[in-house]
Amino acid sequence: MAPSIVRGCCLALMLGAGLALPARAEPRPVTPEPPAETSVTSAALTVPMRQEEAAKAEADAEQAHYNIVIFGDSLGDGVWAGLYHVFHKDKRFSVIRKSRVATGFVRRDYYDWSDAVRKAATDTKIDIAVVIMGTNDRQTIVEGRERHALFEPKWREIYAARVDDFTATLKTAGARIYWLGLPVMRSPGFEADMETISSIFEERAKANGVAFVPMHQLAADKDGNYQAYGTDAAGKKRQLRTEDGIHFTMDGYELLARDVAGVIREDADQGLVAQQATSTAVSAAVMTSTGSGELRGTVAREPEGRIAEIRTGRSDDWRWTGGSR
Repeated sequence: MAPSIVRGCCLALMLGAGLALPARAEPRPVTPEPPAETSVTSAALTVPMRQEEAAKAEADAEQAHYNIVIFGDSLGDGVWAGLYHVFHKDKRFSVIRKSRVATGFVRRDYYDWSDAVRKAATDTKIDIAVVIMGTNDRQTIVEGRERHALFEPKWREIYAARVDDFTATLKTAGARIYWLGLPVMRSPGFEADMETISSIFEERAKANGVAFVPMHQLAADKDGNYQAYGTDAAGKKRQLRTEDGIHFTMDGYELLARDVAGVIREDADQGLVAQQATSTAVSAAVMTSTGSGELRGTVAREPEGRIAEIRTGRSDDWRWTGGSR
């Protein structure tokens, strides 16, 4: 018998017996997967937002790079070495040495910092300037035929004007400035003079709207007195000062540098350090003052290992002790 006839007979028998036909099976609904809440769709592909944001954050982190330029005397050399050691694993920062031993704001005939900082601003991208000097400035200022004794009113006026001129050049270059106060000194007379000079720096920093970072207490005892030994960054007792009672050992400079680096990192994380694309941010006024009509290319960093020469009998006669650990 043909299959169609058999199916017809079966249907007739079921209807005759009052049986219900089986319900037709409906197709099972397919629940679509919910779209990813954090995704961006393009004609080419869909990229999870989390991955995109992570990639952007990583790219931004790679692009954020700052030149830290150190200006100063032999103490500046030491702070440069300490900051170089502290920042050497942080790829956001390059530490550049522009310090020069046996210099200051008084002896322009020997080294003119106003001219030097202008030249530095034209050939180096200065995002951050760290300044420490003053140990060589216990001298008479000579201008033309006039001589002005240490700390007399005219001396203070000229000295403050030179500090302001130096600061203005760095601000014009777009640098964020950290002016370091002078540390405690062993000789009472030398300490008194350095406190006076440091107070001038603090006063001018406030007037010029730049950061002043006190260094006096970092290398002093609880009463603010000089001490050659103290606790280093790792919490161990170390010799922090050299035999001249002025300069520091490498452990001491690293201690100073860590305090300064903490302030710099915090400001960089908060976006307070303005990045300059190139050294062309320096104004025409600065270029004119240098006597040059064009800017040279930016400098990433100076050669490593440039340590100040020792000059016996001067305030920059110091010895490096310890080393990189």
